[in-house]
Amino acid sequence: MQIRRDRSALHFGRRARRRGPSWFFGFWFFSMAAAVGVIWQFNRVQPEVLAVVMGPPTPTTDAVTLAQLAEEAYWQGDLDNSILYYSQAYEMTPEDMGIMFEYVRNLVYGSYDGRGFGFRADRALEVAQAAVDNFPNDPRALAAYTLALVSKDRGEEAASAGIKAVDRAPDWAEPLAYLSMAYREQERWLNAQETAQKAVDLNPNSVDARRSLALAMAFTGQFDIAISQYEQAIQAQPRLNVLYFELAPYYIVKGNFDAAIQAYDRVLANDSHNVKAWTRKCETFFQERNDISARESCEQAVELDPTYPDAWKQLGMVQYTSRNYEGSIESFQICVQLMTDGGWKLEDQLGECYTYQGLAYQLLAQCHLAMPVFEIALQTNPGQTLLNYIYIGMDYCIKGDSNYSGYQVPTAVPPTPIPPEPIGIY
Repeated sequence: MQIRRDRSALHFGRRARRRGPSWFFGFWFFSMAAAVGVIWQFNRVQPEVLAVVMGPPTPTTDAVTLAQLAEEAYWQGDLDNSILYYSQAYEMTPEDMGIMFEYVRNLVYGSYDGRGFGFRADRALEVAQAAVDNFPNDPRALAAYTLALVSKDRGEEAASAGIKAVDRAPDWAEPLAYLSMAYREQERWLNAQETAQKAVDLNPNSVDARRSLALAMAFTGQFDIAISQYEQAIQAQPRLNVLYFELAPYYIVKGNFDAAIQAYDRVLANDSHNVKAWTRKCETFFQERNDISARESCEQAVELDPTYPDAWKQLGMVQYTSRNYEGSIESFQICVQLMTDGGWKLEDQLGECYTYQGLAYQLLAQCHLAMPVFEIALQTNPGQTLLNYIYIGMDYCIKGDSNYSGYQVPTAVPPTPIPPEPIGIY
């Protein structure tokens, strides 16, 4: 409904014409009579009186209208409100598989907004599971279930559901795209690439099809093709943040740091308070050895959200390489405290916050503080590079501090370069 502001019944600033005393007494008499009449028949006229005073009842927005609002928010890049509207529409009509599918899809993409949004992936799986239970042969239910399982790294189950979805809707690109993602989870790269290509052939304008092909091609190091697919997906939906977050690392692999920064700036142009984008900019500047810009981006991130562990981790990294060891220790400790307070399992915590905190203590000749931190770092499921740094730091303490003589540390091996993984929940 459009409000016609040129036809308002309200006219402010117009002085009322004066009326004489006789008119006033007449008006008073009839007003009192009407009031007595209303009081006398109050029970009968009460609904009408309330309707006049309160106005008409507020109509309840129907599910179709809510779904339309959700779709509009999606195309505007407002995933938070899109999820909200789809949630309300789904609660009203849980049997509508079209609304359910879009709700799950938005939840999955919204789960990539940061580590604190993992609950969205949980909700997506819950909704998709209910849909499959109630409509086991519906391809939309099966497709949503496949995507939800992929978001939880459950490749085997996702592939099984995806095959069923494709069987029931062989001409629909999205089930093929999600099946490709499931194959990728299983490291079946050839199946992933072939299935994703079929999805793109069916619908070249499908964001999910293009994204699945990008992921499948990047798996085997074909980064130029992956970049091209992401760029085409972005043409179809230029305001879906996950596309930029996944594209930027491939630019970095190719040494195109400027393009990576521009990708994050595209996110910030739509949402200047996106802490994940500021943190990723910090990481990119850090890899480029632009420590000043890196520090500024990280400081912006922690100012916007002081509870975001990744931002404190990256700020600590910048401080560490700038030889501000005391400052890095403080940042890494905040990172550790936030993860601990958040109830993170130790094996899921950011190993860098422990490893580099220990190294900073070691460089400050405080091995009595470094060694306990190194011991915890070993329990965080560190990759090979971090593991080597832990061993090196412990070795220095053993050789330089007699209190640790006789302590045995495995021999460190040269780190093996590993391409950055494009998908992360943070």
